[in-house]
Amino acid sequence: MLAVAVGLGIAMSGVLLGPRLDPRWRSVTTRDASIAQRLTRDARAPLLFVPGSVTRDPAPAVTLVVVLPGLGGAGRDLAEQFVGVAEDERWLLLAPSPSYDPVDANESLLAADLRVDNELVMLVGEVMAGSSWHVAPLIDLVGFSRGAQSAHRFALRHPERVAALASFSAGTYTMPTSAQPYPLGMGGFDTWNHLRAFDAVSLRQVRVLVGVGTADVNPADVARAWDGVGGTSRLERAARFAEALEQLQVPARLQTYAGVGHSFVPAMREDATQLFRSSVPDHGS
Repeated sequence: MLAVAVGLGIAMSGVLLGPRLDPRWRSVTTRDASIAQRLTRDARAPLLFVPGSVTRDPAPAVTLVVVLPGLGGAGRDLAEQFVGVAEDERWLLLAPSPSYDPVDANESLLAADLRVDNELVMLVGEVMAGSSWHVAPLIDLVGFSRGAQSAHRFALRHPERVAALASFSAGTYTMPTSAQPYPLGMGGFDTWNHLRAFDAVSLRQVRVLVGVGTADVNPADVARAWDGVGGTSRLERAARFAEALEQLQVPARLQTYAGVGHSFVPAMREDATQLFRSSVPDHGS
């Protein structure tokens, strides 16, 4: 019995440790990271998936896809759903697990929003600068729920860096056609963008998919402050955000998922995949 128990324990350890030991996943750290952060393979640390198709043939260009999970989620959990297509399409998957909310009593929500953006900029820069592959200069972004909030705000701040954005089920959107104070609208946007103004012209080069389930309509699930600019549910807010982008001549479309509540479903992954495939000519080389 002891032998059986030991055998089962070893087998279970292999199941649990197997994904963490997958050599295609690598830790990503910024230059100011501690030694402990550089050594960790924790699932919540920023991770980079490097497909075997890239390591076997590093010469052709690769695309960096940033995958942002919901509040409290691990980036790798969402990124795992894109592993198969990443192998086929030569995508590097950057999977951070940001701390979206304030990290202490001295940090405001707006400061936390900018902190997360700064962290993403640094992580993307590390991958671009430290890579031995030819990484396309423009990135793709996919985010779900709170991750979609950070993803679309990254595109608003850095449209010149983004080829395509897939934003799914965000609770709030910064409306680019509204003069309401940021993050409701673009009022004072430069204050929270290192004094850089919003570049609507560059945003017109970004292909955008705004997705949401038709059953994601509970007003109690979203912050009330956005009701005036976006509506009372994730479904209504997604529609208004897509409409605002269209008013700015951004190539955006709204995609709804019948009967889907607040969850990331395979159809969302497929639509994001098609969006990123269609944006390949815009990445440059």
